[in-house]
Amino acid sequence: MGKTRRRLAVELIGELEGIDKKIKTAEKDLKELVVARGCTLMDLHGIGPSGAARLLADVGDIRRFADRDRFAFWNGTAPLDASSGDQKRHRLSRAGNRRINRTLHIMAVVQLRNRTEDRAMRGRCSGWRPLLFEDGVADRVQPSAGPVE
Repeated sequence: MGKTRRRLAVELIGELEGIDKKIKTAEKDLKELVVARGCTLMDLHGIGPSGAARLLADVGDIRRFADRDRFAFWNGTAPLDASSGDQKRHRLSRAGNRRINRTLHIMAVVQLRNRTEDRAMRGRCSGWRPLLFEDGVADRVQPSAGPVE
C-alpha cells in the first residue's frame, strides 16, 4: 500500500510541476503582449501581467469614460447612496464589471499588505472605508490604461 501511494504522489508532483511551467510560460507571454501595447499598468503596485491584460481587454479605450466617476460606476467601485433622513450612508455597489472590480480589489489588498504610500494614506485617514480605498485605486488605474488599438 505504501509503494502505491508514493508512486501516485510522485506522479501528481510531476503533473503539478508541468502545470506550473505552463503557467510561467503563459505569464511571460502575457507580459510581453502587455508591454508591446505600451501599457504602464504593470508599473502600479499590485498589478501583474494577468491583471493588466484583464484591464486592457475589458476597459478598452479609457477615454470612453467622461470622468473618473463614470469609470468608478462602470467598474463597481463607486459607493451608492443609502442615506435616510439626516443619516448619511453609502453602501457597496453590486453592479458594474465584476472582473475589473476583482482586479482592483486584489490590487488594493496587495498595496495594503506591502509598504506603499497608499498604506500610509490609510493610516492617516479617520473613518477609513475599504470601498473608498478601492475607488482611489481605480483613480490611479484610469490614466495608466491608455487606449487599446
